Amino acid sequence: MADETFWGVVALSVSFTALVFGLLYAAGERSGTEEGAQAALFVETEETYSYTCHCHRDPVHITIPARQTPRMLGRGRWLP
Repeated sequence: MADETFWGVVALSVSFTALVFGLLYAAGERSGTEEGAQAALFVETEETYSYTCHCHRDPVHITIPARQTPRMLGRGRWLP
């Protein structure tokens, strides 16, 4: 085996090994994080629209879930 071929194989082997260890490290569980913080990462928040109405003496804050807002399809048809 030629000297350039040998060092090429060694370089590819080291690179592949580093890639595998990097992927395993990234996929592994992080130590030092709290259980609640990890669980909070997977909770999906619901998209909402909110605004404040200043038409009264005391402002009224209104929040509407996105699933309850009226939506239109193409050509003016309303979704339920």
